[in-house]
Amino acid sequence: MKIKAKKLFKKIRWVLIPALIAGVVWLAIVKFEFSKPVLLLPGEKTVLGRTLTLQAFDRGTGLAEVRVEAEQAGRTIELFSEKFSRPLPTFEKTLAFRPIPAGLVDGELLLRITARDRSWKGGNRAVLEKKMILDSRPPRMTFLGPARPVNSGGTGVAEYTLDEETTLSGVQVGGAFFPGVPEDGNRFIVYYAVPQSSPTGIPLIGVAEDPAGNRTNASFRPAIRTAKVRKDTISLSDKYFADVIPYFKNLDPSLQGTDLEVFLTVNRVQRAADFEKVKAACRESAPKALWSGAFLRLPGSKTMAGFGDHRRYAYKGKEIDNQIHLGVDLASVKESPVPAANAGRVVFAGPLGIYGLTVMLDHGLGLFSMYSHLSRIDLAASKDVAKGEILGRSGSTGMAGGDHLHYAMLVRGVFVNPAEWWDAHWIRDNIENRMK
Repeated sequence: MKIKAKKLFKKIRWVLIPALIAGVVWLAIVKFEFSKPVLLLPGEKTVLGRTLTLQAFDRGTGLAEVRVEAEQAGRTIELFSEKFSRPLPTFEKTLAFRPIPAGLVDGELLLRITARDRSWKGGNRAVLEKKMILDSRPPRMTFLGPARPVNSGGTGVAEYTLDEETTLSGVQVGGAFFPGVPEDGNRFIVYYAVPQSSPTGIPLIGVAEDPAGNRTNASFRPAIRTAKVRKDTISLSDKYFADVIPYFKNLDPSLQGTDLEVFLTVNRVQRAADFEKVKAACRESAPKALWSGAFLRLPGSKTMAGFGDHRRYAYKGKEIDNQIHLGVDLASVKESPVPAANAGRVVFAGPLGIYGLTVMLDHGLGLFSMYSHLSRIDLAASKDVAKGEILGRSGSTGMAGGDHLHYAMLVRGVFVNPAEWWDAHWIRDNIENRMK
Protein backbone atom coordinates (compact mmCIF):
# COMPACT_ATOMS: atom_id res chain seq x y z
CA MET A 1 0.00 0.00 0.00
CA LYS A 2 2.86 2.36 0.87
CA ILE A 3 4.50 1.68 -2.47
CA LYS A 4 1.24 2.41 -4.29
CA ALA A 5 0.77 5.62 -2.27
CA LYS A 6 4.29 6.77 -3.15
CA LYS A 7 3.69 6.08 -6.83
CA LEU A 8 0.39 7.98 -6.68
CA PHE A 9 2.06 10.93 -4.92
CA LYS A 10 4.75 11.06 -7.57
CA LYS A 11 2.10 11.16 -10.29
CA ILE A 12 0.13 13.87 -8.50
CA ARG A 13 3.34 15.83 -7.82
CA TRP A 14 4.12 16.09 -11.52
CA VAL A 15 0.64 17.52 -12.02
CA LEU A 16 0.53 19.82 -8.98
CA ILE A 17 3.98 21.36 -9.38
CA PRO A 18 3.37 22.67 -12.93
CA ALA A 19 -0.07 23.88 -11.83
CA LEU A 20 1.46 25.66 -8.85
CA ILE A 21 4.15 27.22 -11.00
CA ALA A 22 1.51 28.31 -13.53
CA GLY A 23 -0.52 29.85 -10.71
CA VAL A 24 2.47 31.77 -9.42
CA VAL A 25 3.33 32.98 -12.91
CA TRP A 26 -0.30 34.02 -13.47
CA LEU A 27 -0.33 35.99 -10.21
CA ALA A 28 2.96 37.62 -11.06
CA ILE A 29 1.89 38.57 -14.56
CA VAL A 30 -1.77 39.42 -14.01
CA LYS A 31 -2.28 40.48 -10.41
CA PHE A 32 1.25 41.76 -9.74
CA GLU A 33 1.63 43.35 -13.19
CA PHE A 34 4.31 46.00 -13.62
CA SER A 35 2.91 47.82 -16.70
CA LYS A 36 1.50 51.28 -16.02
CA PRO A 37 -1.79 52.70 -17.30
CA VAL A 38 -1.66 54.66 -20.55
CA LEU A 39 -2.78 58.31 -20.55
CA LEU A 40 -3.69 60.33 -23.64
CA LEU A 41 -4.71 63.88 -24.48
CA PRO A 42 -6.08 63.64 -28.04
CA GLY A 43 -4.54 66.18 -30.39
CA GLU A 44 -1.50 68.40 -30.05
CA LYS A 45 -3.21 71.44 -28.54
CA THR A 46 -1.28 73.66 -26.16
CA VAL A 47 -4.21 76.00 -25.53
CA LEU A 48 -7.07 75.01 -23.26
CA GLY A 49 -10.36 75.52 -25.04
CA ARG A 50 -13.87 75.38 -23.68
CA THR A 51 -13.44 71.67 -22.95
CA LEU A 52 -10.65 69.13 -22.60
CA THR A 53 -11.04 65.39 -23.22
CA LEU A 54 -8.65 62.89 -21.63
CA GLN A 55 -8.38 59.13 -22.03
CA ALA A 56 -6.93 56.42 -19.78
CA PHE A 57 -6.31 52.73 -20.60
CA ASP A 58 -5.25 49.69 -18.59
CA ARG A 59 -5.77 46.27 -20.17
CA GLY A 60 -4.24 44.41 -17.22
CA THR A 61 -5.82 44.70 -13.78
CA GLY A 62 -7.90 47.67 -14.90
CA LEU A 63 -8.07 51.27 -13.74
CA ALA A 64 -8.68 52.00 -10.06
CA GLU A 65 -8.45 55.79 -9.97
CA VAL A 66 -8.01 58.86 -12.20
CA ARG A 67 -7.20 62.35 -10.95
CA VAL A 68 -6.72 65.66 -12.83
CA GLU A 69 -4.99 68.69 -11.32
CA ALA A 70 -3.82 72.09 -12.52
CA GLU A 71 -0.79 73.79 -11.01
CA GLN A 72 -0.64 77.57 -11.39
CA ALA A 73 1.21 80.28 -9.45
CA GLY A 74 2.39 77.79 -6.83
CA ARG A 75 -1.10 76.44 -6.13
CA THR A 76 -2.54 73.05 -7.07
CA ILE A 77 -6.23 72.95 -7.99
CA GLU A 78 -8.02 69.62 -8.24
CA LEU A 79 -10.22 69.55 -11.34
CA PHE A 80 -11.43 65.96 -11.19
CA SER A 81 -10.96 62.83 -9.10
CA GLU A 82 -12.74 59.47 -9.14
CA LYS A 83 -12.07 56.06 -7.66
CA PHE A 84 -13.77 53.24 -9.51
CA SER A 85 -15.73 50.53 -7.70
CA ARG A 86 -14.86 47.98 -10.39
CA PRO A 87 -11.87 47.61 -12.73
CA LEU A 88 -12.15 49.70 -15.91
CA PRO A 89 -10.09 48.84 -18.98
CA THR A 90 -10.80 52.25 -20.53
CA PHE A 91 -11.96 55.62 -19.28
CA GLU A 92 -12.74 58.91 -21.02
CA LYS A 93 -13.66 62.22 -19.42
CA THR A 94 -14.44 65.66 -20.84
CA LEU A 95 -13.76 68.55 -18.49
CA ALA A 96 -15.42 71.95 -18.92
CA PHE A 97 -13.29 75.10 -18.65
CA ARG A 98 -16.12 77.61 -19.07
CA PRO A 99 -16.61 79.16 -16.68
CA ILE A 100 -12.99 78.97 -15.59
CA PRO A 101 -12.67 76.54 -12.63
CA ALA A 102 -12.39 78.29 -9.27
CA GLY A 103 -8.81 79.11 -8.35
CA LEU A 104 -7.54 79.39 -11.94
CA VAL A 105 -6.95 82.46 -14.11
CA ASP A 106 -6.05 83.02 -17.75
CA GLY A 107 -2.41 82.22 -18.42
CA GLU A 108 0.06 79.34 -18.33
CA LEU A 109 -0.54 76.34 -16.11
CA LEU A 110 0.74 72.82 -15.66
CA LEU A 111 -1.91 70.19 -16.25
CA ARG A 112 -1.29 66.92 -14.41
CA ILE A 113 -3.25 63.71 -15.00
CA THR A 114 -2.64 60.74 -12.70
CA ALA A 115 -4.01 57.21 -13.12
CA ARG A 116 -3.56 54.15 -10.87
CA ASP A 117 -4.37 50.54 -11.72
CA ARG A 118 -5.34 47.58 -9.49
CA SER A 119 -2.03 45.75 -9.43
CA TRP A 120 -1.57 43.76 -6.16
CA LYS A 121 1.75 45.43 -5.62
CA GLY A 122 0.01 48.64 -4.58
CA GLY A 123 -1.12 49.83 -7.97
CA ASN A 124 1.02 51.11 -10.82
CA ARG A 125 0.82 54.89 -11.25
CA ALA A 126 1.07 56.81 -14.50
CA VAL A 127 1.44 60.59 -14.63
CA LEU A 128 1.02 62.83 -17.68
CA GLU A 129 2.06 66.47 -17.35
CA LYS A 130 1.64 69.16 -19.99
CA LYS A 131 2.15 72.91 -19.96
CA MET A 132 -0.90 74.64 -21.42
CA ILE A 133 -2.35 78.13 -21.80
CA LEU A 134 -5.77 78.83 -20.32
CA ASP A 135 -7.48 81.45 -22.50
CA SER A 136 -11.07 82.51 -21.93
CA ARG A 137 -11.00 85.92 -23.66
CA PRO A 138 -12.52 86.19 -27.15
CA PRO A 139 -10.39 87.86 -29.84
CA ARG A 140 -10.98 91.56 -30.49
CA MET A 141 -12.09 92.24 -34.07
CA THR A 142 -12.15 95.86 -35.29
CA PHE A 143 -13.46 96.89 -38.69
CA LEU A 144 -11.57 99.73 -40.36
CA GLY A 145 -13.42 102.71 -41.76
CA PRO A 146 -17.16 103.04 -42.33
CA ALA A 147 -19.02 100.08 -43.81
CA ARG A 148 -19.76 100.99 -47.42
CA PRO A 149 -23.24 100.25 -48.83
CA VAL A 150 -23.64 96.94 -50.67
CA ASN A 151 -26.04 96.15 -53.48
CA SER A 152 -28.31 93.14 -53.26
CA GLY A 153 -26.58 90.60 -55.49
CA GLY A 154 -23.37 92.57 -55.18
CA THR A 155 -19.91 92.33 -53.66
CA GLY A 156 -18.81 93.89 -50.40
CA VAL A 157 -15.22 94.54 -49.34
CA ALA A 158 -14.08 95.18 -45.78
CA GLU A 159 -10.87 95.37 -43.77
CA TYR A 160 -10.39 94.57 -40.09
CA THR A 161 -7.73 93.96 -37.47
CA LEU A 162 -7.37 91.20 -34.86
CA ASP A 163 -5.52 91.42 -31.56
CA GLU A 164 -4.48 87.75 -31.43
CA GLU A 165 -4.00 84.63 -33.52
CA THR A 166 -7.25 83.12 -34.77
CA THR A 167 -8.26 79.86 -36.38
CA LEU A 168 -10.90 81.59 -38.49
CA SER A 169 -12.15 85.10 -39.16
CA GLY A 170 -14.33 86.81 -41.70
CA VAL A 171 -17.88 87.92 -42.40
CA GLN A 172 -21.03 85.84 -41.96
CA VAL A 173 -23.82 86.76 -44.38
CA GLY A 174 -26.92 84.79 -43.43
CA GLY A 175 -25.86 81.15 -43.69
CA ALA A 176 -22.73 81.84 -45.81
CA PHE A 177 -19.28 82.48 -44.32
CA PHE A 178 -16.64 84.50 -46.17
CA PRO A 179 -13.12 84.11 -44.70
CA GLY A 180 -10.76 87.04 -44.42
CA VAL A 181 -7.24 86.91 -45.85
CA PRO A 182 -4.16 88.41 -44.13
CA GLU A 183 -2.83 91.60 -45.71
CA ASP A 184 -0.14 92.82 -43.36
CA GLY A 185 0.48 91.76 -39.76
CA ASN A 186 -2.84 91.74 -37.93
CA ARG A 187 -4.74 93.39 -40.81
CA PHE A 188 -7.15 91.37 -42.96
CA ILE A 189 -9.27 91.92 -46.07
CA VAL A 190 -12.48 90.07 -46.91
CA TYR A 191 -14.59 89.92 -50.05
CA TYR A 192 -18.17 88.93 -49.26
CA ALA A 193 -21.38 88.59 -51.24
CA VAL A 194 -24.97 89.53 -50.53
CA PRO A 195 -26.95 86.97 -52.57
CA GLN A 196 -29.51 88.27 -55.04
CA SER A 197 -32.28 86.35 -53.27
CA SER A 198 -31.35 87.58 -49.77
CA PRO A 199 -34.29 88.57 -47.55
CA THR A 200 -34.59 92.17 -46.39
CA GLY A 201 -32.54 92.66 -43.24
CA ILE A 202 -30.23 89.67 -43.76
CA PRO A 203 -27.72 89.76 -40.87
CA LEU A 204 -24.07 90.56 -41.59
CA ILE A 205 -21.71 89.77 -38.72
CA GLY A 206 -17.96 89.89 -38.26
CA VAL A 207 -16.78 86.57 -36.81
CA ALA A 208 -13.44 85.56 -35.28
CA GLU A 209 -12.45 82.49 -33.26
CA ASP A 210 -9.14 81.79 -31.49
CA PRO A 211 -7.39 78.43 -30.89
CA ALA A 212 -9.12 78.12 -27.49
CA GLY A 213 -12.53 78.19 -29.17
CA ASN A 214 -13.41 81.68 -27.95
CA ARG A 215 -15.60 83.35 -30.56
CA THR A 216 -16.51 86.97 -31.02
CA ASN A 217 -19.27 88.53 -33.10
CA ALA A 218 -18.27 92.04 -34.14
CA SER A 219 -20.69 94.76 -35.15
CA PHE A 220 -20.79 95.13 -38.93
CA ARG A 221 -23.81 96.79 -40.52
CA PRO A 222 -23.38 98.06 -44.07
CA ALA A 223 -26.50 99.43 -45.73
CA ILE A 224 -27.91 97.01 -48.30
CA ARG A 225 -29.43 98.59 -51.40
CA THR A 226 -32.16 96.50 -52.97
CA ALA A 227 -31.69 95.91 -56.68
CA LYS A 228 -34.60 96.24 -59.06
CA VAL A 229 -35.74 92.82 -60.25
CA ARG A 230 -36.22 92.39 -63.96
CA LYS A 231 -38.67 89.72 -65.13
CA ASP A 232 -38.25 87.87 -68.37
CA THR A 233 -40.31 85.22 -70.17
CA ILE A 234 -38.57 82.57 -72.25
CA SER A 235 -40.90 80.83 -74.67
CA LEU A 236 -39.76 77.30 -75.44
CA SER A 237 -40.50 75.63 -78.75
CA ASP A 238 -40.32 72.12 -80.11
CA LYS A 239 -37.37 73.25 -82.25
CA TYR A 240 -35.53 74.38 -79.10
CA PHE A 241 -36.17 70.98 -77.51
CA ALA A 242 -34.94 69.24 -80.66
CA ASP A 243 -31.72 71.29 -80.57
CA VAL A 244 -31.02 71.02 -76.84
CA ILE A 245 -32.45 67.78 -75.41
CA PRO A 246 -30.21 65.37 -77.40
CA TYR A 247 -27.15 67.10 -75.90
CA PHE A 248 -28.30 66.20 -72.37
CA LYS A 249 -29.43 62.68 -73.29
CA ASN A 250 -25.95 62.04 -74.65
CA LEU A 251 -24.46 63.27 -71.37
CA ASP A 252 -26.89 61.20 -69.29
CA PRO A 253 -28.51 58.24 -71.11
CA SER A 254 -30.69 57.58 -68.05
CA LEU A 255 -32.83 60.65 -68.79
CA GLN A 256 -36.30 59.37 -69.68
CA GLY A 257 -39.65 60.88 -70.64
CA THR A 258 -40.91 63.46 -73.07
CA ASP A 259 -38.74 66.37 -74.17
CA LEU A 260 -40.64 68.61 -71.78
CA GLU A 261 -40.07 66.20 -68.86
CA VAL A 262 -36.38 65.94 -69.69
CA PHE A 263 -36.11 69.72 -69.91
CA LEU A 264 -37.67 70.18 -66.47
CA THR A 265 -35.36 67.57 -64.96
CA VAL A 266 -32.33 69.29 -66.46
CA ASN A 267 -33.52 72.79 -65.57
CA ARG A 268 -34.04 71.81 -61.92
CA VAL A 269 -32.00 68.75 -60.93
CA GLN A 270 -29.06 69.23 -63.31
CA ARG A 271 -28.93 72.95 -62.54
CA ALA A 272 -28.67 72.24 -58.79
CA ALA A 273 -25.92 69.66 -59.41
CA ASP A 274 -24.03 72.15 -61.57
CA PHE A 275 -24.23 74.77 -58.82
CA GLU A 276 -22.51 72.33 -56.47
CA LYS A 277 -19.71 71.73 -59.00
CA VAL A 278 -19.25 75.47 -59.39
CA LYS A 279 -19.01 75.89 -55.61
CA ALA A 280 -16.46 73.06 -55.44
CA ALA A 281 -14.30 74.82 -58.04
CA CYS A 282 -14.35 77.92 -55.82
CA ARG A 283 -13.20 76.23 -52.61
CA GLU A 284 -9.53 77.14 -53.03
CA SER A 285 -8.38 80.62 -54.01
CA ALA A 286 -5.03 82.40 -54.18
CA PRO A 287 -4.28 84.35 -50.96
CA LYS A 288 -3.61 87.56 -52.91
CA ALA A 289 -5.23 89.49 -55.75
CA LEU A 290 -4.10 88.18 -59.14
CA TRP A 291 -6.04 90.83 -61.06
CA SER A 292 -5.77 94.58 -61.60
CA GLY A 293 -8.07 97.25 -63.00
CA ALA A 294 -11.60 96.90 -64.36
CA PHE A 295 -12.67 93.51 -65.73
CA LEU A 296 -13.24 93.18 -69.48
CA ARG A 297 -16.56 92.58 -71.21
CA LEU A 298 -16.81 90.47 -74.34
CA PRO A 299 -15.70 92.97 -77.02
CA GLY A 300 -18.43 94.35 -79.29
CA SER A 301 -21.15 92.46 -77.42
CA LYS A 302 -24.74 93.28 -76.61
CA THR A 303 -26.40 92.36 -73.31
CA MET A 304 -29.15 89.81 -73.97
CA ALA A 305 -30.01 88.96 -70.35
CA GLY A 306 -28.98 90.55 -67.08
CA PHE A 307 -27.83 89.33 -63.69
CA GLY A 308 -30.64 88.41 -61.31
CA ASP A 309 -33.36 88.30 -63.97
CA HIS A 310 -36.35 86.27 -62.81
CA ARG A 311 -37.00 83.92 -65.68
CA ARG A 312 -40.41 82.50 -66.43
CA TYR A 313 -40.26 79.49 -68.77
CA ALA A 314 -43.34 78.96 -70.95
CA TYR A 315 -44.28 76.19 -73.37
CA LYS A 316 -47.30 76.51 -75.63
CA GLY A 317 -48.41 79.54 -73.62
CA LYS A 318 -48.29 77.76 -70.26
CA GLU A 319 -45.80 78.54 -67.49
CA ILE A 320 -43.73 75.44 -66.68
CA ASP A 321 -40.85 76.64 -64.52
CA ASN A 322 -39.10 79.60 -62.84
CA GLN A 323 -35.39 80.24 -62.29
CA ILE A 324 -33.07 83.15 -61.50
CA HIS A 325 -30.42 84.05 -64.07
CA LEU A 326 -27.10 84.31 -62.21
CA GLY A 327 -24.94 85.81 -64.93
CA VAL A 328 -25.02 88.14 -67.92
CA ASP A 329 -25.65 86.86 -71.46
CA LEU A 330 -23.47 88.65 -74.01
CA ALA A 331 -23.92 88.18 -77.76
CA SER A 332 -21.49 89.17 -80.51
CA VAL A 333 -20.63 87.49 -83.80
CA LYS A 334 -20.85 83.71 -84.02
CA GLU A 335 -17.91 81.91 -82.36
CA SER A 336 -16.48 85.18 -81.13
CA PRO A 337 -13.08 85.01 -79.34
CA VAL A 338 -13.64 85.11 -75.57
CA PRO A 339 -10.92 86.95 -73.61
CA ALA A 340 -10.05 86.46 -69.94
CA ALA A 341 -11.75 89.34 -68.13
CA ASN A 342 -8.67 89.72 -65.94
CA ALA A 343 -5.49 87.92 -64.96
CA GLY A 344 -5.98 84.68 -63.05
CA ARG A 345 -5.54 80.93 -62.99
CA VAL A 346 -7.74 78.33 -64.69
CA VAL A 347 -9.49 76.18 -62.07
CA PHE A 348 -11.99 74.50 -64.39
CA ALA A 349 -12.10 73.86 -68.14
CA GLY A 350 -14.58 71.41 -69.65
CA PRO A 351 -18.27 70.47 -69.95
CA LEU A 352 -20.50 71.63 -67.10
CA GLY A 353 -24.12 70.51 -67.47
CA ILE A 354 -26.51 73.32 -68.35
CA TYR A 355 -23.57 75.68 -68.87
CA GLY A 356 -22.01 73.57 -71.62
CA LEU A 357 -18.30 74.03 -72.26
CA THR A 358 -17.08 76.28 -69.45
CA VAL A 359 -13.90 77.93 -68.21
CA MET A 360 -13.52 79.25 -64.66
CA LEU A 361 -10.72 81.53 -63.48
CA ASP A 362 -9.53 82.22 -59.94
CA HIS A 363 -8.54 85.87 -59.49
CA GLY A 364 -7.47 85.50 -55.85
CA LEU A 365 -9.05 86.43 -52.50
CA GLY A 366 -12.10 84.28 -53.32
CA LEU A 367 -13.02 86.07 -56.58
CA PHE A 368 -13.81 83.97 -59.69
CA SER A 369 -15.05 84.55 -63.23
CA MET A 370 -16.96 82.03 -65.36
CA TYR A 371 -17.34 81.72 -69.16
CA SER A 372 -20.04 79.34 -70.42
CA HIS A 373 -21.77 77.94 -73.56
CA LEU A 374 -18.41 77.97 -75.38
CA SER A 375 -18.10 76.20 -78.71
CA ARG A 376 -14.49 75.32 -77.90
CA ILE A 377 -11.88 75.79 -75.16
CA ASP A 378 -8.35 76.83 -76.07
CA LEU A 379 -6.47 76.12 -72.81
CA ALA A 380 -6.19 73.62 -69.99
CA ALA A 381 -6.88 73.74 -66.26
CA SER A 382 -4.18 75.01 -63.88
CA LYS A 383 -2.83 77.44 -66.47
CA ASP A 384 -2.04 81.04 -65.52
CA VAL A 385 -3.67 83.48 -67.92
CA ALA A 386 -3.15 87.16 -68.62
CA LYS A 387 -5.87 89.75 -68.89
CA GLY A 388 -7.29 89.60 -72.42
CA GLU A 389 -5.81 86.16 -73.22
CA ILE A 390 -8.22 84.14 -75.38
CA LEU A 391 -9.90 81.31 -73.47
CA GLY A 392 -12.04 79.91 -76.29
CA ARG A 393 -14.92 80.81 -78.60
CA SER A 394 -18.53 81.67 -77.86
CA GLY A 395 -21.12 79.03 -78.75
CA SER A 396 -24.42 77.38 -77.89
CA THR A 397 -23.42 74.32 -75.82
CA GLY A 398 -25.44 73.34 -72.78
CA MET A 399 -28.86 74.92 -72.45
CA ALA A 400 -28.13 77.88 -74.73
CA GLY A 401 -30.74 78.72 -77.36
CA GLY A 402 -28.18 80.42 -79.61
CA ASP A 403 -24.56 81.51 -79.85
CA HIS A 404 -23.60 83.74 -76.92
CA LEU A 405 -21.38 83.96 -73.84
CA HIS A 406 -22.87 83.42 -70.39
CA TYR A 407 -20.51 85.43 -68.20
CA ALA A 408 -20.67 85.15 -64.41
CA MET A 409 -18.65 86.20 -61.38
CA LEU A 410 -18.56 84.63 -57.95
CA VAL A 411 -17.25 85.36 -54.47
CA ARG A 412 -16.45 82.14 -52.59
CA GLY A 413 -18.97 80.26 -54.71
CA VAL A 414 -21.77 82.86 -54.47
CA PHE A 415 -22.82 84.51 -57.74
CA VAL A 416 -22.48 88.30 -57.81
CA ASN A 417 -23.31 91.00 -60.33
CA PRO A 418 -20.50 91.29 -62.93
CA ALA A 419 -21.51 94.89 -63.73
CA GLU A 420 -19.72 96.09 -60.57
CA TRP A 421 -16.47 94.50 -61.67
CA TRP A 422 -16.72 96.06 -65.14
CA ASP A 423 -16.97 99.49 -63.48
CA ALA A 424 -13.54 101.13 -62.90
CA HIS A 425 -15.14 103.73 -60.63
CA TRP A 426 -16.69 101.04 -58.39
CA ILE A 427 -13.38 99.14 -58.18
CA ARG A 428 -11.49 102.32 -57.31
CA ASP A 429 -13.90 103.32 -54.55
CA ASN A 430 -14.51 99.89 -53.03
CA ILE A 431 -11.18 98.12 -53.43
CA GLU A 432 -8.21 100.06 -54.72
CA ASN A 433 -8.59 102.97 -52.30
CA ARG A 434 -8.98 100.53 -49.40
CA MET A 435 -5.85 98.60 -50.34
CA LYS A 436 -3.55 101.65 -50.28
